[in-house]
Amino acid sequence: MTNYSNYEVEDFLHDDFFINWVLNSTAEHQTFWEQWLLDNPDRKKVAESARQIISSLNIKPLDSGLSDDEVNAIVAHVQGHYHDENPEPEVKTLKLYQTKWFRIAAILLIFITAGLVFLKTRTGSSSQLSLAVQTDGYISITNNTAESKLVRMDDGSLAVLKPGSGIRYPKSFKAGREAFLNGEAFFEIHKNPAMPFIVHSHEMAVRVMGTSFTVRSFSINQEFKVIVNTGKVLVYNQNKAPKSELPKEIVTLLPNQQVTYTSKLTLVKKETLPVPLTLSTPVAQKEFTFDGAPLSEIIDKIDKAYDVNIEYDKAAIGSINLSASLSDRPLDEKVKLICKAINASCQFIDGRIIISNPGLNHSTTN
Repeated sequence: MTNYSNYEVEDFLHDDFFINWVLNSTAEHQTFWEQWLLDNPDRKKVAESARQIISSLNIKPLDSGLSDDEVNAIVAHVQGHYHDENPEPEVKTLKLYQTKWFRIAAILLIFITAGLVFLKTRTGSSSQLSLAVQTDGYISITNNTAESKLVRMDDGSLAVLKPGSGIRYPKSFKAGREAFLNGEAFFEIHKNPAMPFIVHSHEMAVRVMGTSFTVRSFSINQEFKVIVNTGKVLVYNQNKAPKSELPKEIVTLLPNQQVTYTSKLTLVKKETLPVPLTLSTPVAQKEFTFDGAPLSEIIDKIDKAYDVNIEYDKAAIGSINLSASLSDRPLDEKVKLICKAINASCQFIDGRIIISNPGLNHSTTN
């Protein structure tokens, strides 16, 4: 039996035995997991978080199982379209725990050939994203491309690094959580009340426990701006703060608020945004709750909200319909949850997010 004692949330999301317990519990599942939770009380919160994620996602069921003749007919039909000049493959709506899953898998496998050329082209392109592990244990990344790039740090925190920007952070966060930014980045910080996360940018610092926000600072002589989507952040001039202490002059920001420092950080303007941000909680609950929406629509919304470009074969899998609530999940969990639902896999590599077609044997990069 698998040793679950070191499992984190994303590990449970990829474990079929755990998923079956959440979605279609049998006496065997119930007995095992009840005893396991009693034996591992320290992992109860992690397991519960994973259970809530899986429970929040529902893939609409097929009205009935497909017969062998129906499967063969669909395969023949889509294969015929694949050779047309403008193929329009038909994609059935899926259910995560469909009892005749192997029949659905047979349908999905026909898209392997159609996606291979796309994936090879995408994964083989040069991103011009430079990464180097420094001798002092820090990782430095510079985005020399024209697109935003995703950076995943040691504790699970994310930074969407904008073009022309650079970030430096410890390879391990055991001694503390911090990042040094030159330019602009959107951050989703993993919650850890015992260890605040600090973003340093020139003379300024942004201190958070767990939230999402944008920092923009390309030059000390130009404006410095922080915009908050969720949670609360503290913004201050770290040069005016005693070592290991917070200064007296601190600006506190809540969701949909921003602060701008101009004229060599001497002028400060704090304001509430007239229009709530897409990733702020009330808006996100509406924008990222889907009922039978095509995969292409869901990915388009994620791309727009985070300013990223998720790479996938839209012609092959874009028509799969999903029902899900993704509003309170960070970017990488949104993508992983979608992939789990459609039996696909994803890669987070070189600042890019790549979804592989269902049936293709690509492992998820953590």
